[in-house]
Amino acid sequence: MNAAGALSARISALSVREKALLAAGLLCIVAFIAAKYVVMPARAEYARNRAAIPTRRAVIARYEALRQGQDRVDEELFDQVERMETWEDGLLVGETPSAAGVFLQGLLKPLTQRPETRVTSIRALPPAKKGLYAEVAVQLEIQTSTEGLALLLADLSRSPKILRVRKLSATTGMNPMGQLQRKEVVVVSLVVAGFSGAHVDEKTAGGGGE
Repeated sequence: MNAAGALSARISALSVREKALLAAGLLCIVAFIAAKYVVMPARAEYARNRAAIPTRRAVIARYEALRQGQDRVDEELFDQVERMETWEDGLLVGETPSAAGVFLQGLLKPLTQRPETRVTSIRALPPAKKGLYAEVAVQLEIQTSTEGLALLLADLSRSPKILRVRKLSATTGMNPMGQLQRKEVVVVSLVVAGFSGAHVDEKTAGGGGE
């Protein structure tokens, strides 16, 4: 008889109570082994994971704060790029300040071609260095009506190029040519300036004052 048969015979010879005790003992051994090698490691892993939750949450919160900060930086950078592109589109065309001045005069010419407006003088002023750009200005002497002056200023404000009226003076009087209607005329002297990306020779640059 082999060992397995002998063990089976001995178990068969046990009473019901002895068999129950043996089964209970075997069950305790299995439960101990399961607890030691399965349940306890799983419980320890659960405890470690639970203890790490606050740290992980803090790390996630830091990354989220960094991400939101980066998003704000990206938005601001995008806005700056858009503003820069808009600014570049508003520059006067021309590789030199003189060429930009000619372009500026070309912009102003159609704005002064109204029946009640007459240009008596137009001249380019010395360019002024403004940081990386050049301020190019033109001085206009015109005779017009109050309505014509208002329309001219409105047209300048709507120009796709960045233009500003740097200086404006006006006097009123009666139009000697309009004796029948005695029309009032406004004698206007104004300086209109724009910006150019052309290089300014500082030796010839003006002050660009108001």
